[in-house]
Amino acid sequence: RREVALRMLAREPLICVPRGAGMRSALQEGCASLGVEPHIAFEAADPLVLAQLAVRRLRVAILPESAAGMEPSLRMLAITRPSLRSRIELVWRQEGPQSPIAPAARALITAARAFFAEASDSHVGSA
Repeated sequence: RREVALRMLAREPLICVPRGAGMRSALQEGCASLGVEPHIAFEAADPLVLAQLAVRRLRVAILPESAAGMEPSLRMLAITRPSLRSRIELVWRQEGPQSPIAPAARALITAARAFFAEASDSHVGSA
């Protein structure tokens, strides 16, 4: 099995990031669209902690797809019906003191914009 329906997951005690995180918002919104409420048994801000708890079979963890390599024995299933999507937002100060990392952050944003614009262009017209 490679996927699990969100409605099935909502019946399980889950471990997830706290409210306010994009991934948690996606879970809450997906459950609300089905008319169900997820049963969150434990929260941790660090996805690695959630992955380690899941590997020890303490609960089912809701993790980003990027967590697949965190724990070698972690079994990842895609959440479907509905699939969950969240986003990451970068914000910065327009004026005032700049962090020493600001130039690197600007370079990352420029590269990300170019990458996602190119990825978006490659999917135009595909169904």
